[in-house]
Amino acid sequence: MEEKLNKITKKIKFPFSWRQIGIFLFILFILGVVLFSTVLVYGKFYETKVLPGIKVGNVPIGGMEREELTAFLEKMNDKLIETGLTFSYQVDNVKKDLIIYPVLVSEGGSIDLIRQDIEKETDFLLAYGKEGNIISNSFRALQIRFRKIDLPLSHFYIDRDNLLSILQDNLINFEQKPANANVIIESIAPLDYQVTSSTIGFIFDYNSSLDKALEQWKRLETVKVDLLLKKYEPEVLEDDVLTIIDRLESIFSKGDLKLTFKDPQINFSREWILDLQKLKFWLEVQPQEKGFAFGLNKEKVLKFLQEEVANKINVQAQNAKFETDSNGRVIEFQGSRTGVEVDLEKTYEKINQAFITRTFQDNEIIKEVSIEVQITEPKINTGEANNLGISEILGVGISDYSHSSISRIKNIRNAVNKLNGLLIKPGEIFSTVEYTKPFTFEGGYVPELVIKGDEMKAEIGGGLCQIGTTLFRMAMNSGMEIVERRNHSLIISHYNDPVNHLPGTDATVYDPAPDFKFKNDTNNYILIQTYMDVATEQLFFTLWGTSDGRQGSYTHPVVDKWIPYGPAKNIETTKLAPGEKTCQNAFRGANAHFTYTRKFADGTVENKIFESHYRSLPMICLVGKEEIVIEEENLDVSIEENNLPLVEDISIDEIEENS
Repeated sequence: MEEKLNKITKKIKFPFSWRQIGIFLFILFILGVVLFSTVLVYGKFYETKVLPGIKVGNVPIGGMEREELTAFLEKMNDKLIETGLTFSYQVDNVKKDLIIYPVLVSEGGSIDLIRQDIEKETDFLLAYGKEGNIISNSFRALQIRFRKIDLPLSHFYIDRDNLLSILQDNLINFEQKPANANVIIESIAPLDYQVTSSTIGFIFDYNSSLDKALEQWKRLETVKVDLLLKKYEPEVLEDDVLTIIDRLESIFSKGDLKLTFKDPQINFSREWILDLQKLKFWLEVQPQEKGFAFGLNKEKVLKFLQEEVANKINVQAQNAKFETDSNGRVIEFQGSRTGVEVDLEKTYEKINQAFITRTFQDNEIIKEVSIEVQITEPKINTGEANNLGISEILGVGISDYSHSSISRIKNIRNAVNKLNGLLIKPGEIFSTVEYTKPFTFEGGYVPELVIKGDEMKAEIGGGLCQIGTTLFRMAMNSGMEIVERRNHSLIISHYNDPVNHLPGTDATVYDPAPDFKFKNDTNNYILIQTYMDVATEQLFFTLWGTSDGRQGSYTHPVVDKWIPYGPAKNIETTKLAPGEKTCQNAFRGANAHFTYTRKFADGTVENKIFESHYRSLPMICLVGKEEIVIEEENLDVSIEENNLPLVEDISIDEIEENS
């Protein structure tokens, strides 16, 4: 067999010798090693850089390192904020623009309606495509280079409710809400009424337009969106009212409706009578699963509950507190209390449902409705506030509120009083927003003026960032773990460092975000004591507790770069008299940093660098202009006069063409 195989092999003639084949395979091996090594080197080169081929919108960012990428994102974010969000709409066939600048500025500070988390965005872009080991990441880097990846920005805080509110406040006069057919009661005894007609409505599609604007923002595009009107059909027509009109007299024959509430803490009962005179003004026809019924107007009932009921029931949860003197001795004690708040939505639903039953039945009518409430337990109960061993000062935070307005000082004093004597449990995360809200008149706060769209409007709670900043410094000097902190978007002199007067050690606060939070990572309770020195116009916040040997400190801030502001901008508005002008100040920007150090009893040292970017903002002025008068017939479109489809995007000039 072997002899046969040798004969066959001798007959076959190879074009290459075994030596040549060996050399060829060796060369292939070397080329493979070189290629593999090149790919690894290529991947290693991009280990600290954004992978090649990655874009944000149409802007390539491949190859950028952390510092360059951060600077790029800050620059683009500042540019978008300075340009603002432009929403175009039409009035009398004339196209108008409403510009919303996503930062509200008052004497008390600034509020961001859109805020990009530059640090998280940078981390995300640098880490994209690097989820595996060095080998898989290297090949992925090569793959992405040729595929081209377009990534929209994704790490944002967006105050959507406030943005929608600004849009609606500025454009509500150019809309027509749909109106249901209804019944107006002239008198109950004898019963006299009128059936009103329904009308279709045309309302701007705010949500869709805002979504488009935010998508443009996330792709680093100049934001400009056309606002479109949507047609809305009424839910109740005249014929629908006529199907139940014969029940009207029976409904009022059932008499008044009673609201009741029993306080769970003090065992005290209250009641309110909804008499027929109230009910007749709240009456409306509502669509049901099967047919229609007489119900009560939600807006009117909620207003009554808010103004007449809630203010007699609502009580904030109150934590047990100590108030100490300068030596740390307890001089005043506050017991805990459960919080009670009227659940407006649930209470309305119960009232409305009770009234609706009158349409369908004559027996077993609901004549009494109990108020629905939400119960909030205090975080610190009275029983937990005894024998806590609070004996020494852990740290103090100081800030300057000099030259503040009267309203700002009132807000600061209100928050100072809320925080004084506050106890924080071991392991608890303290939230500034949680312990100083609600930011309402009822919560003790007063408004300050800010520019919203094309008008100056009151924003309640200005000056709360003074509280956040002072707490931030107190927590650092006490060596606490900082859980959440955001610097202001603008440089506000009130929050500059008290020693070198440079920006960088501030913390902004706004409900619901951003918030300032720190963790009591000790094994003992800690106590906040607040003091407002009216002579020096300074705040002193002191943290008391039991020392575990730690020490906290922070360096004075360093400004790495100052950013100048651009030329002033004017916004035309009909909210001011023609020629009248009101402005907010210009702000120069900066990049700053400082180091927070925690030293523990076991010798461990933790250092954390806090970096802050403050954007520049030119002076923005509102300039009054003459108001354009819109004739009612431009928006008076009935069902018979047009064939527009339901919920279709249309513009105002299209409505006029169909009128």
